[in-house]
Amino acid sequence: MESDLHGLFKEVIYNELEKEGYIIYVEPSESPLERLRWSYYRPDILGVICKETEFRLVLAECETNPKIRRIKGKVSKIRRWLNFQKRLNEKHLLRLLLVIPPGMLHKVNCFEIRRLWDIWIVNHRGKIIHKIPNHEASRLLASAS
Repeated sequence: MESDLHGLFKEVIYNELEKEGYIIYVEPSESPLERLRWSYYRPDILGVICKETEFRLVLAECETNPKIRRIKGKVSKIRRWLNFQKRLNEKHLLRLLLVIPPGMLHKVNCFEIRRLWDIWIVNHRGKIIHKIPNHEASRLLASAS
């Protein structure tokens, strides 16, 4: 059974990604796209932008009690069981988004997680307190300024 907090996280992420232009799927058991496949993994939220020249995916995981081992397990499943067909002359982006409550960053604040995942901290009222980009995005932003 899903907790109220977990449901709130999914609602917040749904609304925020929809504002960014993504088509949103909540806990899809099967891929909604022909060119995207997975098994042994199901994201809490899947966001897709599929245009002629770009293909963007967001895989969001909502963790009310995050643990490094669990997040690393999800990364392993994503690497092993998620495939998407890339097309020539198409920009593609896969974004991993981890949503956690306040006071839990210390539980997932390690290089292996921060390198891959954007982390959003969402409070119990459904307000996004912080959006922490992954280290790669942070490094690219820093070099651009």
